[in-house]
Amino acid sequence: MGRSKGAAARRRKAAAAVRKANGAPKISDAPKIPDAPKVKAQPPRPCPSLSPDLLANIHDRLGFLDRVAFAAVFATSCDENLFLHAPWLVLPSNKRKTGRLFSIADQRGATVPAPEPALRDHFVIGSARGWLATADIRGQIYLVNPSTGEQHELPHMSTMGVFGPSSNYHNFSLNIKALLTIRYGHGPPFNDHYWGPEGHGTFSYTADQMRMWFYRKVVLSSSRARHGTYAAMLITEWKAGAPAFATAEDRVWRLAPSHDGVEDAIHHDGQFYSVSYSGLVEAWERDAESGAYTSTVVAPRLAVEEHKEEYREPSCRKYLAASPGGRLMVVIKYPGHVVDDRYSQSRWSCAFKVHVLGDDGQWKETTDIGELALFVGMNNSLCVRTIGCPRIKAGCVYYTDDERGAAEQRKQAYSSHEYSDYRAVGVYSLMDGTVKKIKALGEEQPSFYEPPVWITPSIP
Repeated sequence: MGRSKGAAARRRKAAAAVRKANGAPKISDAPKIPDAPKVKAQPPRPCPSLSPDLLANIHDRLGFLDRVAFAAVFATSCDENLFLHAPWLVLPSNKRKTGRLFSIADQRGATVPAPEPALRDHFVIGSARGWLATADIRGQIYLVNPSTGEQHELPHMSTMGVFGPSSNYHNFSLNIKALLTIRYGHGPPFNDHYWGPEGHGTFSYTADQMRMWFYRKVVLSSSRARHGTYAAMLITEWKAGAPAFATAEDRVWRLAPSHDGVEDAIHHDGQFYSVSYSGLVEAWERDAESGAYTSTVVAPRLAVEEHKEEYREPSCRKYLAASPGGRLMVVIKYPGHVVDDRYSQSRWSCAFKVHVLGDDGQWKETTDIGELALFVGMNNSLCVRTIGCPRIKAGCVYYTDDERGAAEQRKQAYSSHEYSDYRAVGVYSLMDGTVKKIKALGEEQPSFYEPPVWITPSIP
């Protein structure tokens, strides 16, 4: 049935009223990011007594920023699933007081205030359900919602128990033997480890090196970080390997054993799951009395094609995800180079393989994921339905660069001239094996900038 012009006019009028009520501005159709408007997010207000069906109907008819304004007005006591969005990008900003967001589904951008301190000169090291994990240069990690400005502090790195005391935390001295003893569950020898079998001495990180190298990613629980309730899992760099956990009730980082080293993790179905560098998928449980986390293998080891030199970082990158139906998936990224036909020069590229855990408990590689799309990078990996989002391509992996240390090295190497490639953000088609840029972003994203991050905006 067609919709009348009167109904369309009423919808436009309703959207304008929502914008006015929340202070959110009208935005133009131009996708140019620097000129996008600011979102003036306000604290959630009590939810009016409208039926969920009516709220969902209104929400589905609104555009990009109108949905942000709508959620800010109606979110507090409404069904949280109503406000789930297709992923947005948090883009690097050259302005200290503002951040930039870009919606893939709507092909539009917005500028949001950068609350202090959690988004001022901090690196993003994780995202989930509208929240970012950011790191400063003193060993402090924050949770922040860029839509509302709400933020919370996670425990300081000094609570982990493996760093020497410091008066100012400009430098962090890691006790190698203490860390490896926890990781392997026993003392030396630590066979074939990068830092040697005895784990002698210390390893020093500057404050910047901590957030560029030591922190791999922060994975957040599905429960909301509002009111300071959270569980967080810190994945450390491959040399350290051991994950650390923190909760709102237990204000310390607790390292946990992981012989093979945790490479990526998600929070799914009420608990943390991880994939190791060797391809093992494990579920993590917390002991209520001690607060310690231990893992159990839940799937057979995944066969991974890689060429790893001794004592070197793995040549591929693994990401763990869960489909909307709950199936576990491992996405493997293989960096490489291809020859650009236009200039006959080699440029960076990548390929992805997807493995799905079947009903028989076995992994199966596939290039057909149906009407789904995957989003991987510094975020909690996502697998989303594309139905209703025509600008998100089914059967594709949307990726961002998540190698902050390497990005900083490229920044130093190419500081004297323009340099950009496909590393920062791109789209890989599983069916035809091609890598494409996201054209709506406009100018190329230089690979040495602070890498962009996927986020699913959330107001409540």
